[in-house]
Amino acid sequence: MHKLSLRLLCQLYVLMVLSVVALLFLPVYSWLALGLIPAAVFFTLRPGQVRFRVVITTGFSYFLPLLLLPFLNSLAVLSGIPLIVPPMVAAISILPVLYLLDHELKQQANQAAFLAPGKPEGRYVTPVSGALFTVALVIPAAAMILNNLTLLFTSIVIILYLLSSLLRAFLAVTKLPPEVPVRQKRVIAGAEVHLSFHITSEAATGLHGKLSPVEPWTKVTPQRFFLSGDKTELEITLTPPLAGMLQPRFQISVTDQWGFLQVVRSLKPIDLQVIPRAKYAEWLANKYLEYTGTGAIAGSPQLLKTTPALKRGVDYFDSRVYQPGDQFKDIDWKHTIKLNRLISKEYIGSGEQNAIIAVNLSVTDAEEADKLAFDLITTALTLAGEAIPTALTAYDQQGVIRYSGIGEPGEVLKQTLSLVKRINTVEAVPRSLQLPDIGKLKQHIYQLKQATSEPVRRLLNVLNFEYQALEKAAKDHPATRALALATKQVPASTTIILVSRRNHDAEALLVATEKLAKQEFNILHMAPAD
Repeated sequence: MHKLSLRLLCQLYVLMVLSVVALLFLPVYSWLALGLIPAAVFFTLRPGQVRFRVVITTGFSYFLPLLLLPFLNSLAVLSGIPLIVPPMVAAISILPVLYLLDHELKQQANQAAFLAPGKPEGRYVTPVSGALFTVALVIPAAAMILNNLTLLFTSIVIILYLLSSLLRAFLAVTKLPPEVPVRQKRVIAGAEVHLSFHITSEAATGLHGKLSPVEPWTKVTPQRFFLSGDKTELEITLTPPLAGMLQPRFQISVTDQWGFLQVVRSLKPIDLQVIPRAKYAEWLANKYLEYTGTGAIAGSPQLLKTTPALKRGVDYFDSRVYQPGDQFKDIDWKHTIKLNRLISKEYIGSGEQNAIIAVNLSVTDAEEADKLAFDLITTALTLAGEAIPTALTAYDQQGVIRYSGIGEPGEVLKQTLSLVKRINTVEAVPRSLQLPDIGKLKQHIYQLKQATSEPVRRLLNVLNFEYQALEKAAKDHPATRALALATKQVPASTTIILVSRRNHDAEALLVATEKLAKQEFNILHMAPAD
């Protein structure tokens, strides 16, 4: 018979017993039965929360035999049956109710909250189990004090049911999934990786499980699952930082299908080899230099053919030393004769631009250093791939470290590979206020100048003081001087790419870039690598 039909029959059985007792008009018991009938009807038609159903069903398990006892005693007297029999029959009459209780407990276990992550490994008794066994032990003691055989026999039946379920639960949770095979995985720091693995249960009964990641950069889908004889597939998403655990930890919580026992264990299913972002970017850059023939090792002819050539514009921009691949018609003969070496003219088109990489080499920790190196190298690599003439300017909290004028992007790329070695760590200075918006600040100052009231004048003085303080701090800052050097002899349409972790240079960059934007420079803030 279908489980739903059997459950419904058991619910109807409870209603029938209550109705029979109520119709017999026995003293006290009929009124109690009449009071319980609405509750039974309500939970039959509208189940409600599973916790309340467990409480109500447990209550019916103890009350139903007491309600039936007067009726059974009457039958025993009429038929000459010993009076010890009715209490035993009344206790056995709760078997359909125990089926309902079994069903409600399984529903409770399916919806129950699992132990929080971080709980020590071990086996735990759940609150539901503790409450049921406490009641099951208290009621027999009360029955013996009251000399109530019906209540005593009923308690014995319920205890036998609970002990049998607990034994099955104990046997189930002792056969937890074994340690899953450890998978080796190489991953770049900060890159998102998806891995899947299977968990199989050898228990004879089903188990409710939850896998919780310990590290904040790991996720599991699905977190909650049901373990049976089939394999359960779980997917792990990792975004490891540079200093991440080589074996990310997971906590698996498993509960039997009645919710009596819960076992917590730790799993380490993955052995990571975290590759720094900077190392990966350096590998890409070296491969590019190798393939284009601008590095120490020249690439193959096939690779050179696939490399995009430098774009030739129509407007003269500058002259430079001749490089293999330059067109003969672009040779600057005047400067060649004067300097006694081949000089080529460099052209740019109306839609083409130069680029300036401005990098702040100061960071606060190794993680930031790795991200900054990745940003710097990949920015130069992108510009080299697009054959965009590039300048490089670098600074830290002490001063300007390097400046090179507009040149071949491949050469700039090689400079960045050596420049990342000069990234230095400074002490992090906590910021209590957000960075101001220079444009809005100046707009507010302009608007307040139109007013003459005293409160407005005081506010204007405060804003003027803030703006002057920003300009004063930015005036001699290494970031300001580095940008001034880089933009001294380049067209105003040049794109300035800022590569910085925004520590000591945050205010200076705000002021400097606001002025450069007015000169029609294109400002691009490099999004930090995650």
